[in-house]
Amino acid sequence: MAQWDQKDKPDQLPTKLMALISLLQGLGLLYLHQAIELHYWPHEQPQWLFALYSVVFIWPTMLLLGLDQNNCRAIVKLTLPFALLSGLLGYYVGYQATPIEHISYTALLWSFVFTMIIATFKTLMYSQLWASGQRVTYSALFLWSWRNFLTLSLALLFAGSFWLVLLLWGALFKAIDIDFFSDLFKERWFYYPAIALANGFGVIIFRNLTRIIDTITRLQQALMKFLLVVLSLVSLLFLGALPFTGLDPLWESGGSGLILCMQALMLFFVNAVYQDEPDNWPYPLWLHRFIYIGVAVLPIYSLISFYGLSLRIDQYGWSLSRYWAYLIWFLLALFPLGYWWGIAKYRDRWTHQLSRTNVAIGLVVLFTMLVVNTPLLDFRKMVVADQLQRLADNKVTVDNFDLHYFRRELARPGYEGLQTLKEQYGEANPGLLVRINALYADRADSQPSSTFDEFVAAITLLSDNPPEALLTEIYKQEMEQYWNIQQAHQYYLRAVDLDKDGNQEYLWIEKRHRHTEINLYFQQDDQWEISYLGSFYKDQDDFDQFYQALLAGEIEVEPSRWNDLLVGGQRFRVRLED
Repeated sequence: MAQWDQKDKPDQLPTKLMALISLLQGLGLLYLHQAIELHYWPHEQPQWLFALYSVVFIWPTMLLLGLDQNNCRAIVKLTLPFALLSGLLGYYVGYQATPIEHISYTALLWSFVFTMIIATFKTLMYSQLWASGQRVTYSALFLWSWRNFLTLSLALLFAGSFWLVLLLWGALFKAIDIDFFSDLFKERWFYYPAIALANGFGVIIFRNLTRIIDTITRLQQALMKFLLVVLSLVSLLFLGALPFTGLDPLWESGGSGLILCMQALMLFFVNAVYQDEPDNWPYPLWLHRFIYIGVAVLPIYSLISFYGLSLRIDQYGWSLSRYWAYLIWFLLALFPLGYWWGIAKYRDRWTHQLSRTNVAIGLVVLFTMLVVNTPLLDFRKMVVADQLQRLADNKVTVDNFDLHYFRRELARPGYEGLQTLKEQYGEANPGLLVRINALYADRADSQPSSTFDEFVAAITLLSDNPPEALLTEIYKQEMEQYWNIQQAHQYYLRAVDLDKDGNQEYLWIEKRHRHTEINLYFQQDDQWEISYLGSFYKDQDDFDQFYQALLAGEIEVEPSRWNDLLVGGQRFRVRLED
């Protein structure tokens, strides 16, 4: 395993500089938090928030993990451009969260954080190698990756422990009526710099303990050496069982995801075990061959998972999760193809190809993690374009179109896609326009999401000339229930003399995706009142029959067999089971 050079002794770490970097990082995070809480720049501009948070998190972290006494200038030159690039990517991703009052950006944020963590750690590994003048090999990259990961993880654990000690400190003094420390430790201006400094000192401490870090790495390598054999056995047994069971049970249990997980684990264990010198095998020859047979069949798993993913695309079109699944599938498929070439060319000495494959595909992974946060590979825009095309091709109907997915998962492209839907289909489908408006209703705002005319246009009137006062009352009731409007696919209003008194009551019917709700509007003291009649679900056999009868006007009013019973002012009603 590669070791630190003599010139990179841990006791030569620039401690004062690293403490200053940690402090500045804490102050930067404090400023951004205060900007959000106190509503000053850039609290309403997510593009700037994403950009600044990216730089404040990424560059100091890279410096803390990468700086030493001999490479300060080289590390700064290598990491600063990446930090600026991360800021530009953050600006673009943050722009996808505008207009901020209409965008749900949780999914957007998590995908950005996940991809940038991977890209940052990969860039840091390559930067550390280049700054130290070492040759770029997989064993060296593996060593740096685990040192960085374990050092940062333990430093964060140290910072968390430090914070818990401060909380205990404050609680103890508060118990004796001294609130000063408890109040102090809750102040943002204190705990942001304090925790950042604790994290920085944690990095310094654990970088001075590289022998322990390397021992932990060797320990996990020894554990994975055993687990790789078991995983290879599972892989081959599972593949041998598929001809007898077929693929249908696999798809019913989310098989594509399971196969991708198995591939990822197999590749991770292979790379953890075989990352040293290629001629020094960690297994006897027969077991070494067993392992590379398990590696050689991984392309078969790639074909199976590709087939499973393709079935979903044909049925439902593209979604964010399917694009991510295909991207993961593509990256995982590259590794075994490279290994397979090494097995075919070198046989028992196939590990000579492993290092070259990992270094090359590692750069592909780095590039991919960056490009998915650019307009070149924006999955959200691609999903919107695909789903709108499916609607135009009549592969999905307006009623079944998943508006909530556009609203929750697709950020700005989803918002723009819904506005396009309103323009292209709103006039012919006024109910669609009302549903989209309700998706962006501000519950803190008293203004209705749709106008009276827009809402009335969405009602299928099965009776002529309903009273204006009734329509106004229905509009008022519905506009107060945004969730109901978002769920309702169609409204029906039907006159019926339910009490046989010569005056019309009205059935108000809301058709939703999976169930229907029926209410009765009736006049009482010159006011329109509402009474709930019942509901039923789509999976019931009479769902379609109900709407056929409703549209055909096949409605009957049947008197009850039993009158109500009054005893001492209490009313009792006979309820007959169907």
